[in-house]
Amino acid sequence: MSDAPFQNSAATRAIALIKDEHRTLARMLGAIQLMVAHYCKNRTERDFELFDAMLRYIENVPNLLHHPKEDKVLFPPFLRFTAGEKQLVCELELEHETGARRHASLRRAFHAFRTGVINGPILLTAAAGEFADFYRVHMQKEETRLLPLAVARLTVGEWQRIESAFGDKSDPLFGADIADDYRQLYQCIIELSPASLRLHFESAVTP
Repeated sequence: MSDAPFQNSAATRAIALIKDEHRTLARMLGAIQLMVAHYCKNRTERDFELFDAMLRYIENVPNLLHHPKEDKVLFPPFLRFTAGEKQLVCELELEHETGARRHASLRRAFHAFRTGVINGPILLTAAAGEFADFYRVHMQKEETRLLPLAVARLTVGEWQRIESAFGDKSDPLFGADIADDYRQLYQCIIELSPASLRLHFESAVTP
């Protein structure tokens, strides 16, 4: 009996979970850029605590929840494949590491803006745009290059493990308690956002 139907089903579910997480992160990145634009135009309407919560979300959700699942479960099977496929995984792992440094740059730009540095708006706008662009390109690379390779090459057992890692919200290996905290933070951000920004979140996948 062929494993193909089950493999395809497990792969479809796992890929849907990965893309759901990507969409939620992308939505938060877009919200940050909209908030920065709003701040630069409206000197009296600046909720810095809300913006700080957004920064905490995009810092910790990738580093504590999303990337560990990719690094520990999705990427390792590629180590047995061709040099080119292994190189792709190495690039993605390096991008996981450099993401933290880019976030630190965004934090510094936010501090400059918040403390009234004369070119603070320019610094924050540039840093937010660069950070968002970096993550969008990274996620697109995973979805258009890595995942199609995974569909073609990974085994049924590997897809089972990937689906379990991304779908099981109770697994302490992947920070189940932390995941609950950041799901709540995501909802709080939406509730505290201005009406125009809440509209931006409406089409997001609930984390």
